[in-house]
Amino acid sequence: MTAEELKDRLVASATALEWMTAIVPEFTRPQFRGRSDETTVPLPVGAYGLRLGDYPTIVAPVVLGTVEEMQASLRRLHSQMVIARSYMRAEEVINAHLILCATNPSPEADWRNVVDLAERDETVCRKIIWIPDKGALDASYKEFVTRTFLAAPWRDADESLNAPLDNNQGLAQRALVARGLSNEVAEQWVSVVRRVKDDPEALVVELVSAREAAQ
Repeated sequence: MTAEELKDRLVASATALEWMTAIVPEFTRPQFRGRSDETTVPLPVGAYGLRLGDYPTIVAPVVLGTVEEMQASLRRLHSQMVIARSYMRAEEVINAHLILCATNPSPEADWRNVVDLAERDETVCRKIIWIPDKGALDASYKEFVTRTFLAAPWRDADESLNAPLDNNQGLAQRALVARGLSNEVAEQWVSVVRRVKDDPEALVVELVSAREAAQ
C-alpha cells in the first residue's frame, strides 16, 4: 500500500459522503504562497495535497522505525504543512490534517509507541496513521476510516422511525408528578403549555385554574 493508493481511497470515501473533493498540488509545494524561492528545510517525499469536504489534508508515507526516525519525519511533515497553510483559506486551517500511510513497520522497533507518539502530537495539525493489513486491506481501511473525519456511523445504524429519544416521552409530566402534582393536573399542565405558546399571562392563568379546579 502506498500513499497514492491511500489518497485514492480517501477521495472515494469522501465522494461516497457526497463531499466535494479536489487534488491540491499547492499543499505540497516547496515554496510559500506569494514567494518564488524554495524552502531550504527538508520536506517529505511522495506527499499529496487534498481537499476532502471542509478538510484540507496532506497524505504522505511514513516509515515506522525508531522514535528518533519518527521525530525526523514529523519535522519534515510539519514543515510541509506550514507551507500548505499559506495556501489555505483562513477558516479551514483549523481542520487541517496529516494522514499518513505506514510503510514497512520494523518488527524490531516499538512502532506502536511510535504511532502513539505521532498521533498525540497535535503540533501544527492533527495526525492519523494507517497501518495497512495486507492480508485484509479493505477491512483494515474501513476500520481506519472510523478514526477519521470521514467516519459515518449513521450509515450502518438500523433505522428506527418514531423512536423516543432517550425515553423522553412523558418526561415533563413525570417531573411534575414528582414535584407534587397529581397525574390529572400534570397532564393538564403539559396540554396547556403545548397549546398556549405566545401569551405568558394567559398561560399562568390557565395553569393556576387547572390546579385550583382539582382541589
